[in-house]
Amino acid sequence: MMVLTAEQTRTVEARSVELGMSWLRLMENAGSAAARFIRDNCRLEGKKAVIVCGKGNNGGDGYVIARKLIENKAVVRVVSVGTPSTQSAVEMVAKAVSVNIKPIDFERYESLCCQYISDADIIVDAIFGIGFRGEPCGIFASAIEAINNSNAFKIAVDVPSGMLSDSSVTEHLHVKADMTVTFAAYKPCHILSPSANDCGKVSVVSIGMPDAAFDTVEPCIKVVTDKYAASLLPERTADFHKGDCGTAGLLCGAVGYAGAAVIAGRAAVKSGAGIVDMIIPESIYNIVGTSIPEAVCTVLKNVEDGCVLDEVTENVIDTLDRCSVGLIGCGLGQSNQAKYTVTEVMKNCSIPLVLDADGINILSNCIELIRRYTNDVVITPHPKEASRLLKISVEDIQKDRLSAVKRLAELTGAVSVLKGAKTLIAVPNGCVYVVTDGNPGMATAGTGDMLAGMIAAFMAQGLTAENAAVCSVKLHAMSGDIAVSETSVLSLTPTDMINTLPTVYCRMYLKK
Repeated sequence: MMVLTAEQTRTVEARSVELGMSWLRLMENAGSAAARFIRDNCRLEGKKAVIVCGKGNNGGDGYVIARKLIENKAVVRVVSVGTPSTQSAVEMVAKAVSVNIKPIDFERYESLCCQYISDADIIVDAIFGIGFRGEPCGIFASAIEAINNSNAFKIAVDVPSGMLSDSSVTEHLHVKADMTVTFAAYKPCHILSPSANDCGKVSVVSIGMPDAAFDTVEPCIKVVTDKYAASLLPERTADFHKGDCGTAGLLCGAVGYAGAAVIAGRAAVKSGAGIVDMIIPESIYNIVGTSIPEAVCTVLKNVEDGCVLDEVTENVIDTLDRCSVGLIGCGLGQSNQAKYTVTEVMKNCSIPLVLDADGINILSNCIELIRRYTNDVVITPHPKEASRLLKISVEDIQKDRLSAVKRLAELTGAVSVLKGAKTLIAVPNGCVYVVTDGNPGMATAGTGDMLAGMIAAFMAQGLTAENAAVCSVKLHAMSGDIAVSETSVLSLTPTDMINTLPTVYCRMYLKK
C-alpha cells in the first residue's frame, strides 16, 4: 500500500508524461476511473448527481466524470467554481459542452447552485486537488459549505476539497466526504487521524501510469500490512531453548498499579519472550506472582514515600544488566525512588529499552538521557505523554500527529510510537509507519501496557527496535479487532486482547 505526498505524486505524473502519456490522457483516465468507481458504488439511474468543479486539474477530472455519468443515465448538473485555469481543464470543459453539459457559474448563480447541491442525491467534489494550500475563502468556501450542508452522498475526487493532502490537520474548512476516490496511491490525509475520518471510505484507482514512473519515489509513509508484519515475526528452529528467546526485564508496578505490571507481563509471556523477569516491589509480589505464574520475579524492598534506597536501584540495574531488554514504566508511579532509579538506569545500563507511561513521564524533563542512551530505545507515548515530551498541548499533538511523531523521534533519538487512532511509528532516520487497524474499544486503561510488553518480548527475541515496534503495534491492533467482534467497543479489555494473541500469531505465521 503506497502513500505519496503531493510533490511525489506530481513527480510520478511528470515521469509518466516522459514515458509517453499526455497530460490530457492522464486527466481523461483519472475522470473515467473515478466515474467507474462511482458507478460501481452508487445506483445512478434517475439519480440527481451534481459535479462541483474547481478551476484546476481536479475540476478537469470532474468534467470528465460528468460526461461519463450521463452515459449511466444519471441526471447530471455541473457547478463551476472559478474559471478553468489549466489547458487540460479548458479542453475538458469543451468536451463536456460538446455533449450538452452546460456548467452553471457558482459566482453568478450562487442561490441556484446551492439549491441544486441541496437537492442532489450524489455530489462529486472536484473543487481542489492535492495541490491546495491555505484555507478556502470566497466562493470556494461558500461552495464547500453548501456541499457539507447537503444530505446527499458525497464523493471527493483525490482529496476532500480544502483538506491538506500531506497532513492530518482538519482545522480548516473542508468537504466532509462519505467516500474518496484517489489516483495511483494514497495520500497522507487519507490514512492519518483525524483527517481520515472526513475522507470516508478511500479507494485507490489506477489511471494507467506505467510502473516505471514510480521507481523514482519512496513512499512517505509505510502502511503496515499483514504480510509485512508477518515477515518480521521471529523464527525458531527445532533446537531452540528459552535462553535463545531472550529475557525481558520489566520494571513495572507500584502499590495501586499492580494491574499494569500484570498486563505487561502477561503480554510479554504470550508474545514469546524466553524469560519474563518482573522487577517489582515486595508490596505487590503476591498479586503479580500469582497472576503470571510463568514469570520469575525480582522482588525489591518496599520504600517509604519520600525516601530513596540505593540498594533498590543497584538491584534493578544488576537485574537489567542480565536481561536482553528492559521495559520501564507500566504502573511504576513517580515516587522519589522511581525517579531516582529510572534516571540511574538511563545513566548506567546498556541493554535495549522500552519506555512507557511513567518511564516517559519521569524522563520528560531530562530528555537528553534518552537521546544519549547507548543502546536502542523505543518510547510509546499516548498524546498526553507526547505533549509532555514536546512541551506542546495535546490539542496541537492531535491536530498534526504526523509532525508530532517525527519530532518525537528527532528529539529523543528513539523509535517513537504515538498511540491513538491509526497509531504512528517514527524512526530517527525519518521513516514513518502507520497501522490502520484497531477500534475505539481499545481506548481503555491497560491496552498501552499490553503493547509495551509485546514490544519488549519481540526485542528480547532479537528483533530490532524498529521491527519490534512495527510488528507489535500491528498485531496489538489486530488482537483488538478480533476481540471486539466477540465483545463490544464498550466492554473490550486488555485481558480480552491478550487472550486473542495466540489466534493472531497463528494467523500471521501462516502468512510468512
